[in-house]
Amino acid sequence: MLKAAAVFSDHMVLQRERPVAVFGEADGTVTATLDVVRAEARSVGGRFHLEFPPMPAGGPYTLTLTCGEETAAFTDVMVGEVWLCGGQSNMEFRLHENIGGAAEAATAEDDGLRFYTVNQEAEVDDAMLARERETRWKALSPGTCADVSAVAYYAGKRLREALGVPVGMLICCVGGTEISNWISHATLSSLPEGRAALAEFEKSIEGITEADYAKAAADYQARVEKWVEGAETLRREMPDIRNADISAKVGDFPWPPPSGPHMLRRPGNLFRTMTGRVAPYGARGLLWYQGESDSGKARAYEALFTALIGDWRRAFENDGLFVVTAQLPNYASDPAAEDWAAIRDIQRRVSERVNGCAVACLLDCGDSTDLHPFDKRQVGKRMANLALQHLHGLPLDAEAPRLVGAEAKDGELVLRFDKPLAALRGDLRSLKVNGETATARVADGALVLEAAAPAAIRYAWENDPAACLFAENGLPAFPFEINL
Repeated sequence: MLKAAAVFSDHMVLQRERPVAVFGEADGTVTATLDVVRAEARSVGGRFHLEFPPMPAGGPYTLTLTCGEETAAFTDVMVGEVWLCGGQSNMEFRLHENIGGAAEAATAEDDGLRFYTVNQEAEVDDAMLARERETRWKALSPGTCADVSAVAYYAGKRLREALGVPVGMLICCVGGTEISNWISHATLSSLPEGRAALAEFEKSIEGITEADYAKAAADYQARVEKWVEGAETLRREMPDIRNADISAKVGDFPWPPPSGPHMLRRPGNLFRTMTGRVAPYGARGLLWYQGESDSGKARAYEALFTALIGDWRRAFENDGLFVVTAQLPNYASDPAAEDWAAIRDIQRRVSERVNGCAVACLLDCGDSTDLHPFDKRQVGKRMANLALQHLHGLPLDAEAPRLVGAEAKDGELVLRFDKPLAALRGDLRSLKVNGETATARVADGALVLEAAAPAAIRYAWENDPAACLFAENGLPAFPFEINL
Protein backbone atom coordinates (compact mmCIF):
# COMPACT_ATOMS: atom_id res chain seq x y z
CA MET A 1 0.00 0.00 0.00
CA LEU A 2 1.24 3.48 -0.89
CA LYS A 3 -0.93 6.60 -0.78
CA ALA A 4 0.48 10.05 -0.37
CA ALA A 5 -1.83 12.55 1.34
CA ALA A 6 -4.22 14.09 -1.17
CA VAL A 7 -2.53 17.48 -0.95
CA PHE A 8 0.38 15.97 -2.89
CA SER A 9 -0.56 16.16 -6.55
CA ASP A 10 0.74 17.29 -9.91
CA HIS A 11 1.40 21.06 -10.04
CA MET A 12 1.96 21.37 -6.28
CA VAL A 13 4.21 23.99 -4.73
CA LEU A 14 6.57 22.97 -1.91
CA GLN A 15 7.97 25.39 0.63
CA ARG A 16 11.51 26.55 -0.10
CA GLU A 17 14.28 26.92 2.48
CA ARG A 18 12.58 24.64 5.02
CA PRO A 19 12.51 20.87 5.51
CA VAL A 20 9.91 19.45 3.10
CA ALA A 21 7.57 16.94 4.76
CA VAL A 22 5.96 14.22 2.62
CA PHE A 23 3.42 11.98 4.34
CA GLY A 24 0.58 9.57 3.79
CA GLU A 25 -0.25 5.87 4.08
CA ALA A 26 2.11 2.95 3.47
CA ASP A 27 2.92 -0.51 4.78
CA GLY A 28 6.69 -0.56 4.46
CA THR A 29 9.71 1.59 3.74
CA VAL A 30 8.99 4.58 1.49
CA THR A 31 11.71 6.05 -0.67
CA ALA A 32 11.25 9.47 -2.22
CA THR A 33 13.21 11.44 -4.81
CA LEU A 34 12.82 15.07 -5.78
CA ASP A 35 15.20 16.40 -8.41
CA VAL A 36 18.54 15.00 -7.18
CA VAL A 37 17.48 14.72 -3.52
CA ARG A 38 16.54 11.42 -1.89
CA ALA A 39 14.78 10.65 1.41
CA GLU A 40 13.51 7.51 3.09
CA ALA A 41 11.29 6.54 6.02
CA ARG A 42 9.61 3.41 7.32
CA SER A 43 5.86 3.48 7.91
CA VAL A 44 4.54 3.24 11.45
CA GLY A 45 0.97 2.10 12.06
CA GLY A 46 0.22 2.35 8.36
CA ARG A 47 1.47 5.94 8.09
CA PHE A 48 4.70 7.34 6.71
CA HIS A 49 6.38 10.69 7.17
CA LEU A 50 9.67 11.64 5.54
CA GLU A 51 11.53 14.88 4.99
CA PHE A 52 13.67 16.38 2.27
CA PRO A 53 16.27 18.91 3.36
CA PRO A 54 15.62 22.62 2.66
CA MET A 55 15.77 23.50 -1.02
CA PRO A 56 15.95 26.77 -2.95
CA ALA A 57 13.13 27.92 -5.21
CA GLY A 58 13.04 26.06 -8.48
CA GLY A 59 11.37 23.47 -10.68
CA PRO A 60 9.58 21.96 -12.36
CA TYR A 61 10.54 18.67 -10.75
CA THR A 62 9.04 15.22 -10.42
CA LEU A 63 8.37 13.81 -6.95
CA THR A 64 8.55 10.02 -7.00
CA LEU A 65 7.56 7.73 -4.14
CA THR A 66 8.17 3.98 -3.99
CA CYS A 67 7.16 1.36 -1.46
CA GLY A 68 7.91 -2.20 -2.40
CA GLU A 69 6.64 -2.63 -5.94
CA GLU A 70 4.30 0.38 -5.79
CA THR A 71 5.23 3.76 -7.23
CA ALA A 72 3.54 7.16 -7.23
CA ALA A 73 4.87 10.07 -9.28
CA PHE A 74 3.84 13.73 -9.24
CA THR A 75 4.95 16.00 -12.05
CA ASP A 76 5.38 19.74 -12.55
CA VAL A 77 6.35 20.22 -8.91
CA MET A 78 7.63 23.67 -7.99
CA VAL A 79 9.53 24.88 -4.94
CA GLY A 80 8.74 28.38 -3.72
CA GLU A 81 6.53 30.10 -1.14
CA VAL A 82 3.46 28.38 0.35
CA TRP A 83 0.82 30.19 2.37
CA LEU A 84 -2.13 28.74 4.27
CA CYS A 85 -5.34 30.75 3.91
CA GLY A 86 -7.84 30.11 6.69
CA GLY A 87 -11.00 31.52 8.22
CA GLN A 88 -14.66 31.97 7.44
CA SER A 89 -16.77 33.43 4.63
CA ASN A 90 -14.70 36.51 3.82
CA MET A 91 -11.72 34.23 3.21
CA GLU A 92 -13.96 31.80 1.33
CA PHE A 93 -15.40 34.65 -0.82
CA ARG A 94 -14.52 33.54 -4.34
CA LEU A 95 -12.71 35.46 -7.04
CA HIS A 96 -15.68 35.45 -9.43
CA GLU A 97 -17.78 37.11 -6.67
CA ASN A 98 -15.30 39.98 -6.39
CA ILE A 99 -15.95 43.17 -8.32
CA GLY A 100 -14.27 42.61 -11.68
CA GLY A 101 -13.14 39.18 -10.53
CA ALA A 102 -15.04 37.13 -13.10
CA ALA A 103 -13.46 39.05 -15.96
CA GLU A 104 -10.03 38.81 -14.36
CA ALA A 105 -10.36 35.06 -13.82
CA ALA A 106 -11.32 34.59 -17.47
CA THR A 107 -7.98 35.91 -18.70
CA ALA A 108 -5.51 35.62 -15.80
CA GLU A 109 -2.54 33.38 -16.46
CA ASP A 110 0.55 32.70 -14.37
CA ASP A 111 1.99 29.21 -14.16
CA GLY A 112 3.93 30.25 -11.06
CA LEU A 113 0.78 31.00 -9.00
CA ARG A 114 -1.04 27.86 -7.84
CA PHE A 115 -3.94 27.00 -5.56
CA TYR A 116 -5.15 24.04 -3.53
CA THR A 117 -8.57 24.23 -1.86
CA VAL A 118 -9.38 21.77 0.92
CA ASN A 119 -12.82 20.18 0.69
CA GLN A 120 -15.32 21.26 3.35
CA GLU A 121 -16.08 18.06 5.22
CA ALA A 122 -18.09 17.21 8.34
CA GLU A 123 -16.73 13.69 8.82
CA VAL A 124 -13.78 11.55 7.75
CA ASP A 125 -15.45 8.56 6.10
CA ASP A 126 -15.22 6.58 2.87
CA ALA A 127 -17.27 9.11 0.89
CA MET A 128 -15.10 11.96 2.17
CA LEU A 129 -11.91 10.07 1.32
CA ALA A 130 -13.16 9.46 -2.22
CA ARG A 131 -13.88 13.16 -2.70
CA GLU A 132 -10.53 14.09 -1.20
CA ARG A 133 -8.66 11.91 -3.71
CA GLU A 134 -10.13 14.07 -6.49
CA THR A 135 -8.65 17.32 -5.16
CA ARG A 136 -5.75 18.83 -7.09
CA TRP A 137 -3.38 21.76 -7.14
CA LYS A 138 -4.10 24.00 -10.11
CA ALA A 139 -2.00 26.67 -11.77
CA LEU A 140 -3.54 29.99 -12.66
CA SER A 141 -4.75 29.90 -16.25
CA PRO A 142 -7.73 31.45 -18.06
CA GLY A 143 -11.01 30.20 -16.64
CA THR A 144 -9.55 27.75 -14.09
CA CYS A 145 -9.44 29.75 -10.85
CA ALA A 146 -12.68 31.72 -10.68
CA ASP A 147 -13.75 29.68 -7.65
CA VAL A 148 -10.62 30.19 -5.52
CA SER A 149 -10.57 32.53 -2.53
CA ALA A 150 -10.34 36.14 -3.70
CA VAL A 151 -8.14 37.09 -0.73
CA ALA A 152 -5.84 34.16 -1.51
CA TYR A 153 -5.72 35.16 -5.18
CA TYR A 154 -4.82 38.81 -4.57
CA ALA A 155 -2.35 37.99 -1.80
CA GLY A 156 -0.71 35.31 -3.96
CA LYS A 157 -0.56 37.66 -6.92
CA ARG A 158 1.21 40.28 -4.80
CA LEU A 159 3.69 37.73 -3.42
CA ARG A 160 4.49 36.53 -6.95
CA GLU A 161 5.00 40.06 -8.17
CA ALA A 162 7.36 40.95 -5.32
CA LEU A 163 9.36 37.72 -4.94
CA GLY A 164 9.48 36.30 -8.44
CA VAL A 165 9.34 32.70 -7.17
CA PRO A 166 6.57 30.09 -7.44
CA VAL A 167 3.76 30.73 -4.96
CA GLY A 168 1.23 28.21 -3.67
CA MET A 169 -1.91 29.19 -1.75
CA LEU A 170 -3.38 26.38 0.34
CA ILE A 171 -6.97 27.38 1.13
CA CYS A 172 -8.75 25.96 4.18
CA CYS A 173 -11.90 27.89 5.11
CA VAL A 174 -15.65 27.56 5.77
CA GLY A 175 -18.21 30.34 5.95
CA GLY A 176 -20.01 30.97 9.23
CA THR A 177 -17.42 29.26 11.41
CA GLU A 178 -16.43 30.17 14.94
CA ILE A 179 -12.79 30.06 15.93
CA SER A 180 -13.42 27.00 18.12
CA ASN A 181 -14.22 24.99 14.97
CA TRP A 182 -10.58 25.41 13.88
CA ILE A 183 -8.87 24.40 17.15
CA SER A 184 -8.12 20.80 18.09
CA HIS A 185 -10.43 19.04 20.53
CA ALA A 186 -7.44 18.38 22.82
CA THR A 187 -6.54 22.06 22.99
CA LEU A 188 -10.14 23.12 23.52
CA SER A 189 -10.43 20.64 26.37
CA SER A 190 -7.39 22.21 28.05
CA LEU A 191 -8.86 25.73 28.18
CA PRO A 192 -11.83 27.12 30.15
CA GLU A 193 -12.99 28.96 27.03
CA GLY A 194 -12.62 25.80 24.97
CA ARG A 195 -14.50 23.66 27.45
CA ALA A 196 -17.28 26.25 27.45
CA ALA A 197 -17.53 26.02 23.65
CA LEU A 198 -17.69 22.22 23.81
CA ALA A 199 -20.36 22.33 26.53
CA GLU A 200 -22.40 24.89 24.62
CA PHE A 201 -22.38 22.64 21.55
CA GLU A 202 -23.43 19.57 23.53
CA LYS A 203 -26.31 21.51 25.05
CA SER A 204 -27.40 22.78 21.64
CA ILE A 205 -27.88 19.26 20.27
CA GLU A 206 -29.65 17.74 23.25
CA GLY A 207 -32.63 15.68 22.10
CA ILE A 208 -31.71 15.83 18.40
CA THR A 209 -31.62 12.29 17.02
CA GLU A 210 -29.48 11.08 14.14
CA ALA A 211 -32.60 10.71 12.02
CA ASP A 212 -33.87 14.20 12.90
CA TYR A 213 -30.54 15.72 11.96
CA ALA A 214 -30.20 13.75 8.71
CA LYS A 215 -33.62 14.95 7.54
CA ALA A 216 -33.00 18.56 8.58
CA ALA A 217 -29.55 18.55 6.93
CA ALA A 218 -30.97 17.16 3.66
CA ASP A 219 -33.74 19.76 3.61
CA TYR A 220 -31.24 22.53 4.35
CA GLN A 221 -28.87 21.36 1.62
CA ALA A 222 -31.72 21.42 -0.91
CA ARG A 223 -32.50 25.03 0.03
CA VAL A 224 -28.83 25.99 -0.25
CA GLU A 225 -28.52 24.38 -3.68
CA LYS A 226 -31.63 26.20 -4.90
CA TRP A 227 -30.25 29.52 -3.65
CA VAL A 228 -26.82 28.88 -5.22
CA GLU A 229 -28.44 28.00 -8.55
CA GLY A 230 -30.34 31.29 -8.53
CA ALA A 231 -27.29 33.28 -7.47
CA GLU A 232 -25.03 31.73 -10.10
CA THR A 233 -27.62 32.43 -12.80
CA LEU A 234 -27.63 36.08 -11.80
CA ARG A 235 -23.83 36.21 -11.72
CA ARG A 236 -23.61 34.83 -15.24
CA GLU A 237 -25.97 37.55 -16.41
CA MET A 238 -24.41 40.31 -14.28
CA PRO A 239 -20.85 39.34 -13.24
CA ASP A 240 -20.44 42.27 -10.83
CA ILE A 241 -23.81 41.98 -9.11
CA ARG A 242 -23.58 42.69 -5.38
CA ASN A 243 -24.62 40.18 -2.75
CA ALA A 244 -27.32 42.51 -1.48
CA ASP A 245 -28.83 42.65 -4.97
CA ILE A 246 -28.71 38.86 -5.23
CA SER A 247 -30.58 38.59 -1.93
CA ALA A 248 -33.17 41.07 -3.16
CA LYS A 249 -33.87 38.87 -6.18
CA VAL A 250 -33.55 35.30 -4.84
CA GLY A 251 -33.89 35.85 -1.09
CA ASP A 252 -31.33 35.72 1.70
CA PHE A 253 -28.90 32.83 1.83
CA PRO A 254 -30.45 30.06 3.99
CA TRP A 255 -29.02 30.50 7.47
CA PRO A 256 -28.36 29.10 10.00
CA PRO A 257 -27.82 25.44 9.16
CA PRO A 258 -29.49 22.88 11.42
CA SER A 259 -27.74 21.75 14.59
CA GLY A 260 -26.93 18.12 15.08
CA PRO A 261 -24.30 15.62 16.19
CA HIS A 262 -22.59 15.53 12.78
CA MET A 263 -22.85 19.17 11.79
CA LEU A 264 -19.90 20.65 9.93
CA ARG A 265 -19.46 23.63 12.24
CA ARG A 266 -18.81 22.12 15.66
CA PRO A 267 -15.96 22.76 18.10
CA GLY A 268 -12.74 21.04 17.08
CA ASN A 269 -14.24 19.44 14.01
CA LEU A 270 -12.70 21.37 11.12
CA PHE A 271 -9.25 21.09 12.66
CA ARG A 272 -9.79 17.33 12.34
CA THR A 273 -11.55 17.09 8.97
CA MET A 274 -9.78 19.89 7.08
CA THR A 275 -6.66 21.34 8.73
CA GLY A 276 -5.52 17.92 9.87
CA ARG A 277 -5.87 16.47 6.37
CA VAL A 278 -3.19 18.79 4.94
CA ALA A 279 -0.89 19.17 7.97
CA PRO A 280 2.08 19.11 8.21
CA TYR A 281 2.43 20.30 4.60
CA GLY A 282 5.26 22.84 4.52
CA ALA A 283 4.19 26.48 4.62
CA ARG A 284 5.73 29.88 5.30
CA GLY A 285 2.73 31.36 7.04
CA LEU A 286 -1.00 31.68 7.59
CA LEU A 287 -3.34 34.37 6.33
CA TRP A 288 -6.27 34.37 8.79
CA TYR A 289 -9.59 36.15 8.14
CA GLN A 290 -12.14 35.21 10.79
CA GLY A 291 -13.94 36.61 13.81
CA GLU A 292 -17.33 37.74 12.56
CA SER A 293 -19.05 34.66 14.00
CA ASP A 294 -17.40 35.21 17.40
CA SER A 295 -18.48 38.84 17.74
CA GLY A 296 -21.37 37.85 20.01
CA LYS A 297 -19.00 36.28 22.56
CA ALA A 298 -15.83 38.29 22.21
CA ARG A 299 -14.73 37.69 25.80
CA ALA A 300 -13.47 34.19 24.92
CA TYR A 301 -11.81 35.19 21.65
CA GLU A 302 -8.40 36.25 22.96
CA ALA A 303 -7.63 32.91 24.59
CA LEU A 304 -9.01 30.94 21.65
CA PHE A 305 -7.18 32.98 18.99
CA THR A 306 -3.93 32.55 20.90
CA ALA A 307 -4.60 28.82 21.15
CA LEU A 308 -5.33 28.57 17.43
CA ILE A 309 -1.96 30.08 16.54
CA GLY A 310 -0.18 27.54 18.73
CA ASP A 311 -2.29 24.65 17.41
CA TRP A 312 -1.63 25.43 13.76
CA ARG A 313 2.08 25.96 14.38
CA ARG A 314 2.28 22.54 16.01
CA ALA A 315 0.17 20.89 13.32
CA PHE A 316 2.34 22.24 10.52
CA GLU A 317 5.54 21.58 12.48
CA ASN A 318 6.65 25.18 12.16
CA ASP A 319 7.12 27.22 15.34
CA GLY A 320 7.87 30.20 13.11
CA LEU A 321 4.71 29.97 11.03
CA PHE A 322 4.05 33.66 10.39
CA VAL A 323 0.43 34.65 11.02
CA VAL A 324 -1.14 37.65 9.28
CA THR A 325 -4.61 38.50 10.56
CA ALA A 326 -7.26 40.47 8.71
CA GLN A 327 -8.67 42.85 11.30
CA LEU A 328 -12.44 43.00 10.83
CA PRO A 329 -13.55 45.91 8.64
CA ASN A 330 -16.61 48.06 9.25
CA TYR A 331 -20.08 46.51 9.16
CA ALA A 332 -23.36 47.74 10.64
CA SER A 333 -24.25 44.66 12.68
CA ASP A 334 -26.53 44.84 15.71
CA PRO A 335 -24.43 46.38 18.50
CA ALA A 336 -26.69 44.80 21.13
CA ALA A 337 -25.76 41.32 19.88
CA GLU A 338 -22.30 41.70 18.36
CA ASP A 339 -19.16 43.55 19.42
CA TRP A 340 -16.89 43.92 16.40
CA ALA A 341 -14.79 46.58 18.14
CA ALA A 342 -13.81 44.10 20.83
CA ILE A 343 -12.82 41.47 18.24
CA ARG A 344 -10.72 44.06 16.37
CA ASP A 345 -8.93 45.03 19.56
CA ILE A 346 -8.22 41.40 20.44
CA GLN A 347 -6.91 40.71 16.93
CA ARG A 348 -4.49 43.62 17.28
CA ARG A 349 -3.40 42.77 20.82
CA VAL A 350 -2.81 39.08 20.13
CA SER A 351 -0.83 39.94 17.00
CA GLU A 352 1.33 42.32 19.03
CA ARG A 353 1.78 39.93 21.95
CA VAL A 354 2.49 36.66 20.12
CA ASN A 355 5.81 36.48 18.27
CA GLY A 356 5.72 36.13 14.50
CA CYS A 357 2.39 37.83 13.90
CA ALA A 358 1.06 40.88 12.09
CA VAL A 359 -2.39 42.38 11.61
CA ALA A 360 -3.80 44.24 8.62
CA CYS A 361 -6.03 47.21 9.45
CA LEU A 362 -9.06 47.13 7.13
CA LEU A 363 -11.28 49.87 8.56
CA ASP A 364 -11.68 51.38 5.10
CA CYS A 365 -12.33 48.06 3.32
CA GLY A 366 -15.77 47.18 4.67
CA ASP A 367 -19.36 47.71 3.60
CA SER A 368 -21.88 48.95 6.15
CA THR A 369 -24.68 47.00 4.51
CA ASP A 370 -22.90 43.80 3.50
CA LEU A 371 -21.13 41.29 5.73
CA HIS A 372 -19.06 40.33 2.68
CA PRO A 373 -17.36 43.43 1.25
CA PHE A 374 -17.39 43.35 -2.52
CA ASP A 375 -13.68 43.98 -3.18
CA LYS A 376 -10.88 41.92 -1.65
CA ARG A 377 -8.00 43.47 -3.60
CA GLN A 378 -6.77 45.67 -0.77
CA VAL A 379 -7.28 42.91 1.78
CA GLY A 380 -5.04 40.48 -0.08
CA LYS A 381 -2.47 43.14 -0.94
CA ARG A 382 -2.20 44.48 2.62
CA MET A 383 -1.82 41.02 4.11
CA ALA A 384 0.83 40.09 1.55
CA ASN A 385 2.71 43.36 2.06
CA LEU A 386 2.98 42.67 5.80
CA ALA A 387 4.55 39.31 5.01
CA LEU A 388 6.89 40.86 2.48
CA GLN A 389 8.05 43.52 4.94
CA HIS A 390 8.45 41.35 8.03
CA LEU A 391 9.58 38.03 6.54
CA HIS A 392 11.42 39.03 3.40
CA GLY A 393 12.79 42.41 4.44
CA LEU A 394 11.42 44.31 1.47
CA PRO A 395 11.59 48.08 1.93
CA LEU A 396 7.84 48.51 2.32
CA ASP A 397 5.81 50.60 4.72
CA ALA A 398 3.02 48.05 5.24
CA GLU A 399 2.04 48.80 8.84
CA ALA A 400 -0.99 50.90 9.75
CA PRO A 401 -0.35 53.67 12.30
CA ARG A 402 -0.74 52.84 15.99
CA LEU A 403 -1.32 55.25 18.86
CA VAL A 404 1.84 55.41 20.99
CA GLY A 405 1.36 58.41 23.26
CA ALA A 406 -0.88 61.27 24.33
CA GLU A 407 -0.56 64.42 26.40
CA ALA A 408 -2.47 67.52 27.40
CA LYS A 409 -0.73 70.60 26.02
CA ASP A 410 -1.77 74.27 25.94
CA GLY A 411 -5.40 73.44 26.55
CA GLU A 412 -5.53 70.76 23.85
CA LEU A 413 -4.96 67.01 23.65
CA VAL A 414 -2.12 65.83 21.43
CA LEU A 415 -2.07 62.19 20.28
CA ARG A 416 1.04 60.79 18.65
CA PHE A 417 1.39 57.72 16.46
CA ASP A 418 4.26 55.46 15.51
CA LYS A 419 4.23 57.10 12.07
CA PRO A 420 3.03 60.55 11.08
CA LEU A 421 -0.59 61.05 10.17
CA ALA A 422 -1.12 62.70 6.82
CA ALA A 423 -4.57 64.18 7.16
CA LEU A 424 -8.12 63.77 8.38
CA ARG A 425 -10.45 62.31 5.79
CA GLY A 426 -14.19 62.57 5.59
CA ASP A 427 -16.58 62.01 8.49
CA LEU A 428 -15.19 62.42 12.02
CA ARG A 429 -18.16 60.70 13.70
CA SER A 430 -15.99 57.82 14.94
CA LEU A 431 -13.48 60.11 16.66
CA LYS A 432 -15.00 60.89 20.05
CA VAL A 433 -14.03 62.78 23.20
CA ASN A 434 -16.19 62.02 26.23
CA GLY A 435 -18.74 60.44 23.92
CA GLU A 436 -19.07 63.44 21.61
CA THR A 437 -17.72 63.86 18.08
CA ALA A 438 -14.34 65.55 18.37
CA THR A 439 -13.10 68.73 16.79
CA ALA A 440 -9.64 67.84 15.53
CA ARG A 441 -6.80 68.62 13.16
CA VAL A 442 -3.51 67.04 12.12
CA ALA A 443 -0.37 69.03 12.96
CA ASP A 444 3.21 67.81 12.55
CA GLY A 445 1.95 64.26 12.05
CA ALA A 446 0.06 64.24 15.38
CA LEU A 447 -3.67 64.39 16.05
CA VAL A 448 -4.67 67.52 17.95
CA LEU A 449 -8.07 67.55 19.69
CA GLU A 450 -9.77 70.71 20.83
CA ALA A 451 -10.44 69.42 24.33
CA ALA A 452 -8.87 69.47 27.76
CA ALA A 453 -7.98 66.69 30.15
CA PRO A 454 -9.41 64.68 31.77
CA ALA A 455 -10.97 63.06 28.72
CA ALA A 456 -11.99 59.64 27.44
CA ILE A 457 -10.96 59.37 23.80
CA ARG A 458 -12.11 56.69 21.39
CA TYR A 459 -11.49 56.16 17.71
CA ALA A 460 -13.38 53.65 15.55
CA TRP A 461 -14.71 51.88 18.63
CA GLU A 462 -17.97 50.68 17.11
CA ASN A 463 -19.17 48.00 14.72
CA ASP A 464 -19.42 50.34 11.74
CA PRO A 465 -16.82 53.06 12.21
CA ALA A 466 -15.89 55.72 9.70
CA ALA A 467 -12.14 55.67 9.10
CA CYS A 468 -10.81 59.22 9.17
CA LEU A 469 -7.20 58.95 10.40
CA PHE A 470 -4.69 57.97 7.72
CA ALA A 471 -0.90 57.83 7.60
CA GLU A 472 1.22 59.02 4.72
CA ASN A 473 1.35 55.42 3.42
CA GLY A 474 -2.42 55.60 2.85
CA LEU A 475 -3.32 53.12 5.59
CA PRO A 476 -5.95 53.89 8.22
CA ALA A 477 -4.99 54.09 11.90
CA PHE A 478 -5.85 51.19 14.16
CA PRO A 479 -8.84 51.75 16.48
CA PHE A 480 -7.90 52.90 19.97
CA GLU A 481 -9.29 54.07 23.30
CA ILE A 482 -7.38 56.07 25.88
CA ASN A 483 -8.11 58.10 29.01
CA LEU A 484 -6.17 61.31 29.70
